[in-house]
Amino acid sequence: MPKTIDVNLLNPFITAALDCLRQMAGAKPERRRVFVKTDPTMHGDICGIIGLANGITGSCVVSFPDSLARRIVARLLSEPNEASISPSMIEDGIGEVANMVAGGAKRQFVNTPYRFDITVPTVVHGEPVKLFNPADTVAIACEFTADPAWPETFLIEIALKPTDK
Repeated sequence: MPKTIDVNLLNPFITAALDCLRQMAGAKPERRRVFVKTDPTMHGDICGIIGLANGITGSCVVSFPDSLARRIVARLLSEPNEASISPSMIEDGIGEVANMVAGGAKRQFVNTPYRFDITVPTVVHGEPVKLFNPADTVAIACEFTADPAWPETFLIEIALKPTDK
């Protein structure tokens, strides 16, 4: 029997991530592609990981290349000189982006039948970052440009235990 993930579980995380980047960094994200992700290597050099438990088991990850993360964090901090953004500032900034994604998604689930806990985000920074999901999860990745003027892309990956369909 094929396994599937309810799209109603994916969209709040995607919407929250895009809203965060639009409102906090003035970005203009555009979707590039959506795909089932089987490779544990993350898209970028820095990832904000949000765990899901107690009702839904899985994770949501926002993953950025360093150059894009630096640009986004500079915008979050209203810092015109991207070069002044240190690695620790990038890590804190992407942690805050992941926190806003978690909070935004959680708010969208309020009037739905879905109930679960969201963990405090974890930030992983290095090259290459690998995230190994449990064997019984399905990971859906959505790739976006953060802004049409910027060449880099970022990924939102949601990995959940599927349901029988």
